[in-house]
Amino acid sequence: MLLLLPLLTGTLVMAQSGNNGFLLSGSVIYEQVMQLDIQLEGDAAQFAHALPKEQKSEKILHFSEEAALYENFKTENVEEAMEMEGGGSVMIKMAQPENKVFTDLDKGEQTEQKEFMSRLFLIESELKKGEWKLTGGQKIILEYPCQEAITNEEDQEIHVWFAPGIAVHAGPGKFGNLPGLVLAVDVNEGEFVISATSIELKELDKAVLTKPGKGKKVTEEEFHAIVEEKMKEMGAEGGISGGHTVVIKIQQ
Repeated sequence: MLLLLPLLTGTLVMAQSGNNGFLLSGSVIYEQVMQLDIQLEGDAAQFAHALPKEQKSEKILHFSEEAALYENFKTENVEEAMEMEGGGSVMIKMAQPENKVFTDLDKGEQTEQKEFMSRLFLIESELKKGEWKLTGGQKIILEYPCQEAITNEEDQEIHVWFAPGIAVHAGPGKFGNLPGLVLAVDVNEGEFVISATSIELKELDKAVLTKPGKGKKVTEEEFHAIVEEKMKEMGAEGGISGGHTVVIKIQQ
């Protein structure tokens, strides 16, 4: 059981917006930063030093007391050609997949839409509660007093900051189910970081919080098996990290 610690001293920004009164719905824009470890072999290895070391993307979370939807805010695919020694070129394309996470807070269910190799998959599961522990850490994020909680999952140490002043059990992606909206996430000391950059509390059109329905229904285990099999087929010509696809094509 989580026991909320005393909030930071200072002004507590309540979930209000103008004359609309007390609101527990709105949108949050997040910046995601993922550290990349792209391994190249053969002729392509000469370009390893020029490859990006991280990938940034913007996401948006629409939330209410009943549900939440986390999806792309802006989609920007990066494509770059680099000349090889002795002729030819390497085309590097970093594509942001059409991934979404819908959380039914009332039913405690979650639906993930994942894109892999231009195919869409749907993964339905129960909302994981997680074994969160409060650290006593406190700080202000976008004027909201936040508390720190940590958990360990699949060899990952996950730190999150949540705002009790916005009492919605939602957050970016699968990071939620805490007594307040999650505004920041840090996995393995910077390997994967999510930071809220703006919050707008407002009434939401119910149509915004629509559960994704495109894609083949699979289990989490089946999805990982599909990814692993395709990666073996591609060998050194491709890789995947955290849901972001990196395709390396050698053109002669």
